[in-house]
Amino acid sequence: MANGLPYAIAAQVAFPKRQCVAFVGDGGFSMLMAEMSTAVKYELPIKVIVIKNNTLGQIKWEQMVFLGNPEYGVDMLPIDHVKFAESVGARGVRIEDPQRCRQQLAEALSTEGPVVIECVVDPNEPPMPAKIKPKQAKNLAEALARGDAHRGKIATTIFRDEVDEVTFEESPAGVVSRVADKVGGVIPGNGSKRE
Repeated sequence: MANGLPYAIAAQVAFPKRQCVAFVGDGGFSMLMAEMSTAVKYELPIKVIVIKNNTLGQIKWEQMVFLGNPEYGVDMLPIDHVKFAESVGARGVRIEDPQRCRQQLAEALSTEGPVVIECVVDPNEPPMPAKIKPKQAKNLAEALARGDAHRGKIATTIFRDEVDEVTFEESPAGVVSRVADKVGGVIPGNGSKRE
């Protein structure tokens, strides 16, 4: 945690002709964000993508999925990373609309000089692997049952994700996979067997 920005600075110094991009959470970024002034001072064209959910996300989900406890002490004070970037002389971009994300991201990455790209995301979206272990599912259920403050939003988000997942043809839980199971393991269209 916190080292994404300084590592991007070091990588840009080591490889001045290559584009260096840091992909960080807002919690980690807030720990050392003053280092953006270093990037500005030395005119390093790093790009920092900040995943903003106003939550210490890694800790939140560790508490629930690994320990079975409701989240505690993980909410952050909202920081306007765009204004912060501008205050130290960098450029700031906020991405909130998924429909405009590709365009805004392309523009930000092609901007000269250091840029902070704040991407606003849902704090109730679980960053869990595609296949969670039964123990992890049990711990999450226990955390929600014990009274997690956001349990309704988290449960709704997980349900929505599951519904969305089955509509993606390429997904192991998707439509093609389910049809293949019904026709004896042969994937329609290409005749190959599923493993």
